[in-house]
Amino acid sequence: MRDVKETLEEHYSKKETYSPDEKKIIMDRLDEERRIHQEAVKGLDGKNVSYSETEKSKILNKLNEERISIQNRLEIKKRRLENKEIYRFATKVFYKFLHMEREYFIEIDDCEKFSRRPAIISLYYRTFEELKKKDVLIKTEVYSDKIFISYDAIRVYFKAYSLEDKRKV
Repeated sequence: MRDVKETLEEHYSKKETYSPDEKKIIMDRLDEERRIHQEAVKGLDGKNVSYSETEKSKILNKLNEERISIQNRLEIKKRRLENKEIYRFATKVFYKFLHMEREYFIEIDDCEKFSRRPAIISLYYRTFEELKKKDVLIKTEVYSDKIFISYDAIRVYFKAYSLEDKRKV
């Protein structure tokens, strides 16, 4: 049997084009080698190949919890940024914060940088001549659709703010 396989390998290694039957033989051989290699790796790892019903249910529950967590985060992010009033100044596009000490605007591109870790992001405010910029610490929380802002990076005190919703016509 071994001699036949060696002669087949020598025969096929010299050819450049193959018939459909020859391709099938080659693919079956490669598939068999791959399966043998996979079985050997599984044997070396010492991992269980089959799981009990309780293990399966635990794994499925964990995967389901992760899926729900990701889905909740995406829904909150969507609520935080969807249907908000858009302002344009020159070539930049902004959202406006509500109930702040003055009218602060944030670039829409900067909204993608929100995370649970505080980050320094520039907010803009209008004066008579131009838009001025102020750097603040911004973070978000998983449980809230608000954006938490600290005006001072040294003395950190976060307050929750939301973006202005679109006006109904």
